[in-house]
Amino acid sequence: MHLSIQQRFSLWAGLSLLTVVLVTALVGVWQFSSIKKSLSEHSREVTEQQAQDYLQVLAQDTSAQLRMPLERALNTAQANAAVMQAVVNDSEIDDKRSLAVRMLEQTLALNTDFLGAYVAFEPNAIDGSDFLFRETLGSDSRGRFLPYVVRSESDTFVVENLEGLEDATVDDNGVRAGEYYLCSKDSSGSCVIDPYLYPIDGEQVLLTSLVAPVINAGRFIGISGIDISAAFLQSVITDVAASLYQGAGQTLLVSPRGVIAGHSQQPEMIGQNLSVLDNSLREALLAVGKSGQSQILQQQDQFIVLSPFTMPGNQQGWVTYLAVPEAQVLAAVAEQEQFLESAQRNFIVSTSVLGLLLALIGVGIVWLVARSSIQPLSKMTTLVASIAEGEGDLTQQLDIQRQDETGKLSGFLNIFIGKLRKLIQQLIPLGENVSELSAEGRQISEQTRSQMVQQQQLLEEMVSAVTEMAASAQQIAGNADRTSQFVSKANDSSQSGAGLVKRTSESIHSVSSSVQESESAMLELEKNSEAIVSILSVIQGIAEQTNLLALNAAIEAARAGEKGRGFAVVADEVRALASRTQDATVDIHEKLSVLQQGSRQASAAMHQSGQQVTETVDLARAAESALQDIQQAIKEVTEMTFQIASATEEQSAVCEDVSKNLTKISQLVGHTTEGALQLSRVGNELDDAANTLKQQLGSFKV
Repeated sequence: MHLSIQQRFSLWAGLSLLTVVLVTALVGVWQFSSIKKSLSEHSREVTEQQAQDYLQVLAQDTSAQLRMPLERALNTAQANAAVMQAVVNDSEIDDKRSLAVRMLEQTLALNTDFLGAYVAFEPNAIDGSDFLFRETLGSDSRGRFLPYVVRSESDTFVVENLEGLEDATVDDNGVRAGEYYLCSKDSSGSCVIDPYLYPIDGEQVLLTSLVAPVINAGRFIGISGIDISAAFLQSVITDVAASLYQGAGQTLLVSPRGVIAGHSQQPEMIGQNLSVLDNSLREALLAVGKSGQSQILQQQDQFIVLSPFTMPGNQQGWVTYLAVPEAQVLAAVAEQEQFLESAQRNFIVSTSVLGLLLALIGVGIVWLVARSSIQPLSKMTTLVASIAEGEGDLTQQLDIQRQDETGKLSGFLNIFIGKLRKLIQQLIPLGENVSELSAEGRQISEQTRSQMVQQQQLLEEMVSAVTEMAASAQQIAGNADRTSQFVSKANDSSQSGAGLVKRTSESIHSVSSSVQESESAMLELEKNSEAIVSILSVIQGIAEQTNLLALNAAIEAARAGEKGRGFAVVADEVRALASRTQDATVDIHEKLSVLQQGSRQASAAMHQSGQQVTETVDLARAAESALQDIQQAIKEVTEMTFQIASATEEQSAVCEDVSKNLTKISQLVGHTTEGALQLSRVGNELDDAANTLKQQLGSFKV
């Protein structure tokens, strides 16, 4: 879609106005959002700080409410302990036990929030007469004085005996059954006992004991204690929770040993250890109790304040826990944020509507202004269109009625049309000259191209001939190289053969020497064999004579009778030995005869081999001489082959240089031919352009 200048101007102006309005609206919305965010964050911070301050003050007040009755009870126990110390030391008081019971009853009468009051003494510590008071009021079966005065349901006083004073059994919370007595006895100081169960009037009651020791002459003799029911502590915790944000809060009281002494929402957890709570909360409560410093937490969507307070006799403090849901604390902030959200939506709607109306009004104004400004441009467009699309009438002129930018543009356009008319009048004769020159150039380029084509053909033929000659020279050089290689191999082979023949001649000469030595050895062997035969003949004669002598000796021994019997035996043995010697000489003589015959045959063979070896040596020497002649001839052939190969390689290199030069000349001629062809094409195009120029210039009216 093509838009007019007026339409585009109006469109862009409208978009610009709309953008300005939109950016202004967005900036306003952003500023409103920033203000809303800052206000919400500030309100939240202020509200959170106020809530934390309020909870901290309330926690301190709660701690005070809990500490005051506990301190009052402990002070009462300490006062009663001081009274009992004075009573023990006062020898004028006859019935010290009755006085102690009346004191305990009066203590309960004056303090309605006390559950019970008691004293307990070591055996014979109060008056030294326990055996006189066995099973009496406030005394056990042994007379030990340990009265416990409690308030009954009818608001009267009941005196019972304390139980489990010396019982060190530890319950689940780490508290000994007799902690209320053993603590002061072990430490000789006041103690506040964690909540524990104790039987009162047949029922187990959860209570807290505040105990003071009775010291006489620096020695522990007993205790004085006050019991406060856990229900009283629970009532304080419940009242505080009810005042927290219309009952939305939660309160706890934790003893130094980590026993829950009060719980506003789950009273059944009273008396249990902190292990039933969340790990992080349990650790925080214990840490605050040890450090004695308040702590403010914000976790699990709750504001939590932990406030400790300590009692005499306790190294670790009690801790009050106050928690309020974050949503309850920030309810006012949430209402404020909702109001701001509604105000922001109304601001966005009103700003958008107002901005849209302003943008529409601005577009209308811009449309009217653009329309009056575009009219001169429309006239110029009509004039230029008539020149471009009509007959090219350059005699037309614009009527200038305004002196602004459009009027100046019209004047410059009139000047441009006048200059264009003069230019075309000058170009018409130039176009005709260009046409004539282009025709002459085209004819010359055609002739040049034809001549260059002929030259290129001749050069290609010369290149082919030189290439064939170079190929032949390379083939001859290759054959000469191969011949040289073959001759070299033949020379190597002849040298190897000459060496082999020489080594063969030497070996045969060595064999000839060995054969001659063997022949001499065989002759010597034959002589030695004949000497051995002569010796054997002598031995055989000796054996025959020995045999005859032994036979004669045997005959003589036989004649001698018994005296010659032993000699006869010896003679028989000698004759037997002579007979065996004779047989052995015969056997050796036969073997020597065979050896002599073999040595004669070997000697003859050795002699014949010596003659053959001599002939072989002569032949090897002749072969060695012939191979030397062959080597000399091969050397001469090798030298001639090298000369042929060198000459052929030089010829091939010259042919290659000539071929390369001819190829370059051919390429240059080809480039020249292509240039002539391109020149011809340019001439044709120039001719066509000249004709077109003549036609175009002819279309203008000047």
